[in-house]
Amino acid sequence: MAAAATLSYFWRELEPQHIYKMHLRDLVSGRDAFLQRRTALGGGTALFDPSPLYEHVRHAIPWRALYERIDSGALRAFACAATDVASGRCIQFADGDQGARRSAPGPDLGETLRETPTSTLRGTRIGPEHVLASAAIPFVFPSVSVNGRWMVDGALRQNTPLGPALQYQSDRLLVIGVKRHRSETQTAPVTPAVAPDPPSAVTLAGRALNALMLDPIEEDLRRIQRWNAMLIWAADAYPDFLERLGNEHRAYKVVRSVHLRPSEDIGRIAARIFPIVSAELDWSSRVFFEAIADPHEADLVSYFLFHKRYTRELEELGYADAERAEAELGALLG
Repeated sequence: MAAAATLSYFWRELEPQHIYKMHLRDLVSGRDAFLQRRTALGGGTALFDPSPLYEHVRHAIPWRALYERIDSGALRAFACAATDVASGRCIQFADGDQGARRSAPGPDLGETLRETPTSTLRGTRIGPEHVLASAAIPFVFPSVSVNGRWMVDGALRQNTPLGPALQYQSDRLLVIGVKRHRSETQTAPVTPAVAPDPPSAVTLAGRALNALMLDPIEEDLRRIQRWNAMLIWAADAYPDFLERLGNEHRAYKVVRSVHLRPSEDIGRIAARIFPIVSAELDWSSRVFFEAIADPHEADLVSYFLFHKRYTRELEELGYADAERAEAELGALLG
């Protein structure tokens, strides 16, 4: 409970300066210096300087305790994904059993455990560099150097974000998303046949981030559901099917999952909160947010509004949504 309270405190006291630095002088610099970031872990063209986030991840996360739990077997594996800029491949870093780790802490690409045409599973001791690379959204945060290889957000090429969990033969998945849940009784908003105005750059950027970050998880879960249905049908129709499949090919199992999603659109929450906290932001951040605060589209703001008024409300929404799914969670975890 102490760890959960510490995490809650972070979200409830979050300020933009805890995550990034931003200076308007970047916008008036010469062409060669425009938005060029240099950090302890890398650099490149980026909107934000995430040095404060780097320090937090390196020093506030209990890395030693994490390694102790992995090495003792209390935690089977920990994985994160990043995209290798040079090759375009998704690198799935895994620290845990099945040979996945056993290098000293620090930047290391590790031992190749499995490869597909677009991704590589590598066993290594995961450190802050791997985690920060996995969250380096292109053009938003600078690239991170991992053992001399430039890495950015894993979602850029990770078409199957649940792949690492399935690779470790997980049969229960708790997936926490940020895309609003729409029940079967809710109808989709009516879209006019002809839009009155072309979409703004802000709208397109928000939609692009949604497609990059959120849609692959939805599709991965649908794929798992289809696979489950086939396995259940086959086991019912042919009683020895699963046994023969495991003996002659590889073992497969039905994967149960609970997908927790917000019951409210967090973009709309961001649109409501931003005018309230705008005066509390430093001048450069306020100018930036006013530039991207489209009155009809707040998805982009929802990605960058690192403010406690916003994150507190998200935490409370998440708690309420989890409470409503108590029976499902109990069945999955119990």
